[in-house]
Amino acid sequence: MPKTSKSDKVYSSLNNVYILIILIVIMAIGILGSIAFPYYISPITYSNGGVPQAGGIAFLATLLIAGLLIGTYLLENRNHELGATFLIAVLLIIMAYVWIAYGSTAIKFLFNIS
Repeated sequence: MPKTSKSDKVYSSLNNVYILIILIVIMAIGILGSIAFPYYISPITYSNGGVPQAGGIAFLATLLIAGLLIGTYLLENRNHELGATFLIAVLLIIMAYVWIAYGSTAIKFLFNIS
């Protein structure tokens, strides 16, 4: 049985600290999202007939936070392929949403495209 060196112990404890920091950040985002969730479904945001405007965005945000948690959990449990795939997929979805929501309108505004 090989002896564990001090550097192996430091690496494993440092790796656990990084994962803990990522989970705390993701939980903070989730808590802030749950605080803002009534805004998405409140009557203030209804438009023309009582349909919530941002219900889809709230559902998408919930799925993205769940995907981040699953990806981080899988990376922590040494399932690197599936965990990295989850994280990359979630980041691609976030990037696409931000581009659709903000990027395309900014490009149209810059080049005066109607």
